Amino acid sequence: MKKSNLTQNKQSSKNPIVNSSQKKISSFFSNNSELSVKNKDVILVEITNNSPSEDVIKKRKRCDDVDFEPGSKVKSICISDIDKSLKNNTVSTISDSNLIKIIDLTKENAACKEHCEMLLESKSATSKTEIIEKKETVAKNCHNIEEMDDNSSIKDIVNNKNHDKQKPLCTKTENTFNTINEWDMIKEGDFDEMFDCDWNIDSQINLDSFQRCDVISKEKEPKSMILKIQHAYQKTFATITCLGFWKDLQIEEGDVVMIQAKKESQNWIIDNNNGFIITQPDALISSTTVVGGLFCNRRAVLIDKFGKIESLPHLMSSQPALTIGRIVHTMIQKCLTENIYKLPDIMKLAETELQTRDAMDMLYKSQTSLETCKKEIFSYVPRISEFIKHYVHDTKQEIIGNIKDNFKGKISEVCDIEENIWLPELGVKGKIDITVEVKINSRKKIMPLEVKTGKTSFSIEHRGQVILYIMMMALVGQDTDSGLLLYLRDNSMREITCSHAEKRDLILLRNTLADYFTKTKNIVLSSNLEDVSKTMPLPEPINHHNACIKCPYNTLCCAYLMKDDNVKLSDSHPLVALSQQILSKFETNHIDYVTKWVCFLQVEQSIQSEEYTMRDVWSLTPEKREIKGTCICNLKVIGKVTEQYDRYEHIFVKANGQAISTESICTEFSENEYIIISTNTRINISSGFVINVKKDAIIVLLDRDITKRNINSSFHVDKYSSTSFLSIVFAYIGGLLSDDDVCKRLRSIVIDRKPATFLAKLPRSTICTAAAMLQHLNEDQQRAILKCLAANEYVLIKGMPGTGKTETIVTLIEVLFKLGCSVIVTSHTNSAVDNILVKLLAKNLDFIRLGSPFMINSLLRCKSEEYLTSKCKSLEELESVYSNKNIVGVTCFGAHHVLFGKKKFDVCIVDESTQVMQPAILGPLYNAHKFILVGDPNQLPPVIKSKTARNLGAAESLFERLDSHNNTVNLTLQYRMNKNITDLANNLTYNGELKAGSKSVENATFISQDTSIPLSDEKWIQAALSPNLEDSVIILDTGCTQDMSINFDHKKENLTTDTVYSNIWEAALILRLLKTLFQMGISSEQIGIMAAYKAQVTLLKGLIGTKIEVNTVDQYQGRDKAIILYSCARSVKKKFDKVQDSGILEDQRRLTVAITRAKHKLIVIADKDTIIQYTPFKKLFSIVQEKNIINLHNGSNNLNWKPIIQLLEENIC
Repeated sequence: MKKSNLTQNKQSSKNPIVNSSQKKISSFFSNNSELSVKNKDVILVEITNNSPSEDVIKKRKRCDDVDFEPGSKVKSICISDIDKSLKNNTVSTISDSNLIKIIDLTKENAACKEHCEMLLESKSATSKTEIIEKKETVAKNCHNIEEMDDNSSIKDIVNNKNHDKQKPLCTKTENTFNTINEWDMIKEGDFDEMFDCDWNIDSQINLDSFQRCDVISKEKEPKSMILKIQHAYQKTFATITCLGFWKDLQIEEGDVVMIQAKKESQNWIIDNNNGFIITQPDALISSTTVVGGLFCNRRAVLIDKFGKIESLPHLMSSQPALTIGRIVHTMIQKCLTENIYKLPDIMKLAETELQTRDAMDMLYKSQTSLETCKKEIFSYVPRISEFIKHYVHDTKQEIIGNIKDNFKGKISEVCDIEENIWLPELGVKGKIDITVEVKINSRKKIMPLEVKTGKTSFSIEHRGQVILYIMMMALVGQDTDSGLLLYLRDNSMREITCSHAEKRDLILLRNTLADYFTKTKNIVLSSNLEDVSKTMPLPEPINHHNACIKCPYNTLCCAYLMKDDNVKLSDSHPLVALSQQILSKFETNHIDYVTKWVCFLQVEQSIQSEEYTMRDVWSLTPEKREIKGTCICNLKVIGKVTEQYDRYEHIFVKANGQAISTESICTEFSENEYIIISTNTRINISSGFVINVKKDAIIVLLDRDITKRNINSSFHVDKYSSTSFLSIVFAYIGGLLSDDDVCKRLRSIVIDRKPATFLAKLPRSTICTAAAMLQHLNEDQQRAILKCLAANEYVLIKGMPGTGKTETIVTLIEVLFKLGCSVIVTSHTNSAVDNILVKLLAKNLDFIRLGSPFMINSLLRCKSEEYLTSKCKSLEELESVYSNKNIVGVTCFGAHHVLFGKKKFDVCIVDESTQVMQPAILGPLYNAHKFILVGDPNQLPPVIKSKTARNLGAAESLFERLDSHNNTVNLTLQYRMNKNITDLANNLTYNGELKAGSKSVENATFISQDTSIPLSDEKWIQAALSPNLEDSVIILDTGCTQDMSINFDHKKENLTTDTVYSNIWEAALILRLLKTLFQMGISSEQIGIMAAYKAQVTLLKGLIGTKIEVNTVDQYQGRDKAIILYSCARSVKKKFDKVQDSGILEDQRRLTVAITRAKHKLIVIADKDTIIQYTPFKKLFSIVQEKNIINLHNGSNNLNWKPIIQLLEENIC
């Protein structure tokens, strides 16, 4: 498509008013007025001496290194260091034998000098110098320089292929000599220094193709930007001159970029006509997002962040066109792949597609009747038939042939459907509707085919999407230089070609969006909310009243505008009046609350993006990823690929026949883990879930059969780490600024903290119905349930450890069900939701569990959404399943399900609500008239990775925000811990509120089959495993273990504590205690092992295996064991800065969870001198009696390390 056409089309669009400050893509909106910089001539001169002189060994002086600047003289020259070679009369190969040779150094320099003077004088009028290219002889008198071809190859950045790393010997040709005097100075005394330049020949990067580089420095000039870069994987360097539009790129020192450039006169140039720079290349932006920014960058950024807001049930709107489009896409894809072209067959396929589960879900969500949808879809049936006949079977259809500018070729093969491409070279990703091989005249080539079902427009957005696909396919090795854009409604299909200007402008747009998407990456620790609010920038708004007033994101756009001091709009700008109109519906503190949480989420997203980044998949080799435990590499598929539930089961084994299972892989990969599959040449060719990890195989369910197109490929399975769950949280908090009754009610409670109100008296019928079901509960539990029944808006239940909050919740649900109320059961994790639903299953209460069947408890599969709807053959049957379920289980992150758009529930119960961040809990609360929060603010808080966000209050749960005497009912009678452990919890955290539920609980101790402890001569074991009630809490003080090492006789290397967060000595003590416990007849089910850090958990799992549950404190919340062993791991010789620590041991709530998991015995293993530096542990040591703190320093209490080390060695082997 010609540039003039693009401009003309845009100008004819409706109301093309653009604010002057809004940067637009040049080839789409205006002519390029900037001329590319002319080539600057450079003289390359290499001079040699006959023999070394005194001047050669003088103190070296650094030559001025002046960057190339358009229109200026070139000032100096640097040549790579050949000091050693200068000591001889001849200089042999520099660096590599295939590089430039300098030979025959016996000639006089006078002739060369004379020739240089002549050249410089001849060009003095124009200030230009001649270009002397490779293989050219400088002059007749300079025949002593011999240049050989550059045969060096380029490393494939993404796949880390090993290539020949030889580089051509190049000089820093931005600079040459201004005068002969400068030349004389260097020749006479400082010739050595020429070869000491940082940017020498051997260190140059070849930028003919995309290379991943780090920006070392940036220098801005009026008409250019000079970048000095280093290759990301090699110690090679280059200087880039960025001209035209590229000079205004947002790049900082330390940034990672992908660069392709053109070499002109020995200079790497990127200008309007040559080269590309991709900023933030690890942020893969979807092609639809990029082209979505062509009209309004601001909206594109808002969609990326708040895009799921339109899926919120209270904001859900009918979208029949989207539903019809998706079904038609599926139809034409199947028709092409299965060669279905006859009208009756396509009609039959349409009927079949309308009965699929996906189609019914879309119809249910879009609130579109089956008849309406069927009528629209059937109208496309003839068009599909005509298209296939004309373009596939070469049976020409007159109606298609007569369309002006329609594609004249033929589709000879369908290569792929929904081909997924991740391309860090361009920083984009996308799924191509159909990948086809076409025949144009006698030429065959691969092309992307983009299908549109709407009105024919050939808009810049649609063409831009095809151009991105062309670029992507070309970079993954396809012979692709054009694509096809089809409007199926009338079968208009054109071949889309692209110029460099169009490619450039799409990349510039992508870079602009990437800059806004990653704004928080450099945020520093701050205690000032105003500083954090600077992470909220958006592109300036467009000047388009009609578009802004209809935009679904205008409320958020205006809220951002209200907080952005950098954007100053004129009074006549339509958004000024619109902003006042929209925001007048909300209180200022409501807007402040939402924008504050958006800031928190953005900072948190930035931190999590660094932790869960996928860049390792393209920046590290598969072998290195496997060492990290995030990949199982070099696999092949064995056996037949079988289809299950529209997914494909693959069995992978190591291609070399080795075992798969290792300690690191076993701990990192688990059932239901979401993974991606890559090859040596392509990233993420498919994705799915792990079914099982065996010693010799890993079995996964994928979204496609990968063996069809990758017959001889080697596959790599990578963990898919993503922060995509935060996208729904952004939608939840953004949705709070909606002008409806649901959000108005929630704002008054969540933001204004409106106190809960209650009925003065419950109806007699309610009490009669509930009475029988409440009899088995204690008074606290009964009072809590009655309070819930009387609540009008909400109520909080504070369930302290062991107080039976789960039993209270289950009974409450049972009562509500009997009263005819509908209930949402939710929490922040699948396991927490399933824990309640499993108990409901035992009571024969009917419910539906929403969510992926791979992520829920296997006992609940019969109640899963997939199972209950699998037999639905019509929309009516699907609606019946959803509408007849009065109890629904779902996580907070799945509470935007389509079911909630059709049905408002009476009550929402949130378990472990103190672990849910405030915006995340809003999702389920939108869907109910009343909510009940259950939790304990003295236990684990929401997980917030960002210290900045945490310090500013992001770790405050909604439970904590609303907790008050009026709003909260307490559960204090506990049935878990004996008296001593309860006393410890009360003194540490609960201020005496916890009480034993019975005498039997209060006095309980662990029971062993052998009352005489084996190896009784070891006093520390006797004391640690004493079954006496007064010895229920024991601390083993190991002393400092930082410098201790273990020397195994049969091993060459010593095993030491390799990190500050794991401790082999504490692990060894745990092994010794376990051996004795087993000898005492204690079963493994009675024992639980906790560690403060994941590193220690990994170490312990490697030693102990799966016979005993080993986990972090976080994973143990809600669980208990008769005996708990808790390893603190940290041990250092000196005092340390706790700010630099992760904060885990400084968190009293985490320690509270740890000690309250034990029913009868708690053993804490720690280095007292280290651990006591943490405030919670200092308090712990002050509470525990001195006799229960067992000193193990230097063999105290008969500690003998030799048998302990032997036991450790046996477990390692």
